[in-house]
Amino acid sequence: MKSYFFNAEPTTDLVNHPTGYDREYDADDHAAYFTPFFTEAGVFAGKNADACKVTASEGAVLQVAAGAVYARGRMAVFDGTETLTVSEDGSVVARMNKSAGVRAFQLLCVTELVRTEDIYDVELAAVTLSPVSGGYEAAVVDKRTFMAFTGQPPYYPPSSDDLPYILWLYALGFPMTEEQKAAVEENPDLMGIFQTSLGAMRSSTVTFTSSSWVSGEDGYTLTISKAVHGRQSPNFGFTLWHLVSSAYLRNTWAVLCTDVRYDGDTGNIVLDSADPYDGKITFMG
Repeated sequence: MKSYFFNAEPTTDLVNHPTGYDREYDADDHAAYFTPFFTEAGVFAGKNADACKVTASEGAVLQVAAGAVYARGRMAVFDGTETLTVSEDGSVVARMNKSAGVRAFQLLCVTELVRTEDIYDVELAAVTLSPVSGGYEAAVVDKRTFMAFTGQPPYYPPSSDDLPYILWLYALGFPMTEEQKAAVEENPDLMGIFQTSLGAMRSSTVTFTSSSWVSGEDGYTLTISKAVHGRQSPNFGFTLWHLVSSAYLRNTWAVLCTDVRYDGDTGNIVLDSADPYDGKITFMG
């Protein structure tokens, strides 16, 4: 067992405690302290929806908005003045680098993400360069994912006589917060009960790509017909995912800022987003 953190007292045992104190901690110990509380890496959004968002400034120059990024217990804070000039297509990352020659975060554009014991790339954006008169113009796609609190576990395995209320909401397809959905979906016992419920039998999943979206004056829309989604009324629940680097994620800003609405006249379900993206949506109820 290892305990954190306690005041040190002087000691003459310099064999076991070469610093001369009986309590010794380093940066790895400090980072390990946060492991039970947060997901491995991401952006701390807080009240700022644009935290650490990468935008094209001029030509091939990118700018990173103010915010904080976290990776494996270590954090970097951008004050809003950071810029990065790119020379090729790639991913803009905040690289947590523990190696002896660096020991800091770096703002880089890379062609491949690196995630090793000492290095972790937190992807912020994908950038594509297009040649224009006099140089290049950068196009940026937001790739940020956001930190999630994991300190509180999902509900304990329920008994058949005492099912948690949140499972009823999920099975019946009522609106739920992302935290409520995660409490069910990340609990194998609850999902096992759900899979045999009426709610599961009434669920359906629709997969879409960025080309499925239609551009409009206020962003992009994706229309799913009644024949495809199978809902009979606006009384349904849903879970939305964003496909990022071959993994479906629920906490990207694209997902959090997508509006899902039911068109009572046509029975279609319409998704509204500032940007198109690949993903899927599961309807329940």
